[in-house]
Amino acid sequence: MNKILKIIFSIILLVVAINSLWGKTNYQSQVIHFKFQSDSIEGVVNLPKRKYTLEGKTPLVIFVHGDGELERDAYGYYEPIWNELAKKGIASMSWDKKGIGQSTGKWLNQSMEDRANEVIAAIEFIQADTRFDFSSIGLIGFSQAGWVMPKVATLSDYPDFIISVSGAINWKRQSNYLTRTRMELKGANEATIEAQVRQNEIDFNIYNNENTYHEYVAYQEGKCKNKKEEDCSLMSEERFHFVKKNISSDAEKDLKNIRCPIFGVFGAEDLNVAFEESHQIYERIFSKNNTNNYQLKIYPKATHGLLKSKHFNALNPGIGFLVKLELFGKRAFVKDVLNDISEFVKQNSK
Repeated sequence: MNKILKIIFSIILLVVAINSLWGKTNYQSQVIHFKFQSDSIEGVVNLPKRKYTLEGKTPLVIFVHGDGELERDAYGYYEPIWNELAKKGIASMSWDKKGIGQSTGKWLNQSMEDRANEVIAAIEFIQADTRFDFSSIGLIGFSQAGWVMPKVATLSDYPDFIISVSGAINWKRQSNYLTRTRMELKGANEATIEAQVRQNEIDFNIYNNENTYHEYVAYQEGKCKNKKEEDCSLMSEERFHFVKKNISSDAEKDLKNIRCPIFGVFGAEDLNVAFEESHQIYERIFSKNNTNNYQLKIYPKATHGLLKSKHFNALNPGIGFLVKLELFGKRAFVKDVLNDISEFVKQNSK
């Protein structure tokens, strides 16, 4: 197994080296550090090279991560987006999550409000840094960021614009959607799936405030002993407390507070997020509360990350997925999406 892993990692390094030699980069990166709470956050600002100008303006797009242990480039997923933005004269910014890469702290200790305040701290840091002078500052966020970015709008006067990629709405309904997807992919029948969704609704109670991790473990082991679940794996204590802290998340209230321009983009073959529900709720809320400031688009044959579903539709991407993503680069994304994102930023830059 170790030999196989070494071969895989050698392939990844070779692909990265080839792309570094032959790939075209439209930006220059500067490492940045800012403080949030008691932690030091390290990230990067990607500035367009001098030949790329936007009428003397340089808007900034701040990247807001989805779930998981993500460094600043999200395993290379962000790089084609950064490159396309820079080609249009647009800067980008991202950072390592707390406790990942060069940032200190623990991201699993954060609520969605904590994450929103972290974004606000990043905006205020970059506004105060005399090395930079951006004409406008907006956000682009992915999946779980669908709970974070609207909360930024609730808690502050920021941002100037928002791009929501496959944004989720309600944590519990999202969990049920994932259950259905996993079971459908395994070939389960509808009755079995609905029985598991009903079980989910019971299971959510274990995350009530008074319950401890030890009670969760005992509950889960009891279910497995009684064969109520095929998957008997236990989440870590840190993950348990993260879920407990965030399981009541629902974006609807905060979405109503958005007044800046927003672009909601979704993939028609998303395995992770109930994109039809998200699209419908965005349409209902913004048509009443942000009438002239929103755009929504569903991309055919697109995954959760707006990649081409023919090559990249995986519920739990692995190493092979990352190698392929590195090889495809910009071509991994569905037609028009990167251009649409860049054009939206240009149209809404001050």
